[in-house]
Amino acid sequence: MKLTGIVFLLFISLSGIAQQPESLKDSVIKKWENIQLPEKGAVRTILAEREEIARYLKMNDAPAEVFQENGAQAIHRIADLCKKVGEELQLKPSVIKKVLKGVDLSTKEFLACTNLGLVIEDYYGLKAVAEGAPVGEAWGSMWFNTTVETIGNEYDYSRYRQILELNNPELSLAYLSCLKSVFRYNGYTKGLDELRPLFEKNMPEGELKDEINKLYESYAHLKEGNVAPAFTLKDFRGKEHSLADYKGKVLVVDVWATWCGGCIAKLPKYMEMSEKYKDRDDIEFITISIDDKGVYNSWKYALPRLKLMGMTNLLASEGECTFQEDYNITGIPRYFLIDKEGKIVSVYAPTPGKDFETLINRTLKNSND
Repeated sequence: MKLTGIVFLLFISLSGIAQQPESLKDSVIKKWENIQLPEKGAVRTILAEREEIARYLKMNDAPAEVFQENGAQAIHRIADLCKKVGEELQLKPSVIKKVLKGVDLSTKEFLACTNLGLVIEDYYGLKAVAEGAPVGEAWGSMWFNTTVETIGNEYDYSRYRQILELNNPELSLAYLSCLKSVFRYNGYTKGLDELRPLFEKNMPEGELKDEINKLYESYAHLKEGNVAPAFTLKDFRGKEHSLADYKGKVLVVDVWATWCGGCIAKLPKYMEMSEKYKDRDDIEFITISIDDKGVYNSWKYALPRLKLMGMTNLLASEGECTFQEDYNITGIPRYFLIDKEGKIVSVYAPTPGKDFETLINRTLKNSND
């Protein structure tokens, strides 16, 4: 069999360990880590590399686990290209199907792939692109979301659904622990609600299922359309403000703290967004700080410094009220949108900007129809 010089060197390095699956797998991984891709024809290079390595593995009766690793490594490189270059890569569906071919998520050998979570992400991201998804959306958003900047998109939930539909207990256990983060950073979304029957049916019994079911229960009161938990909080002058005071208005809330650098960095965007609605009397923007009561003065004197005096600012210190518990505040900033009837539109709204404004405008329109 005629081999290219580069692959020949690889084969020489592997030939002495062909009977040691772990060493062979590690060598394949190292080969992929050292691959040099040309500016043009990178996809062809990746496909050719995979085929050359696969031929060698076949000649040496390599175990299925190593073949799955080889395919996963190729998928990861193609996905990286796709995410880096975007639509300009013009990756044809037929090419993507060729890349995905042979990688079988239903097998125990696939579960042994390195960086399994990322491999699954890349597999379903490429699959979505092949089915017509925009490259910028196909990878979803929840897996990497740690800053509460998004409410996710349909491709996230499509991925979870497809995994559950495989009805492979090992795969579900290996990947779907990420649903805990979905709750933490996105709340009880419509997508999670629609996923629940399939989750109950196909998720294997055990500790993880019990833990996620508890999250379903503990976050259920914050679903879209539910009445928002009541609160009565004080401003820096000691005046009380209740959620009921805002009935008849759309209420927008920024939950923050003086110790949260990310919160403070986004406050100007929140203020800028509020300015766009300043001439309307059917919407109100407020802030709620979760600073401890012991740093009351730090919070109070931060308000003018941060140019927040143009709106109502409330304090919800833990131990002084149940606000943080009622709204499952496990990370900030958090943004709320509550409609004129006091019902939840989202208590995990997007970061201030275009997406948030779209949500606000839709809420205002719906409340006036």
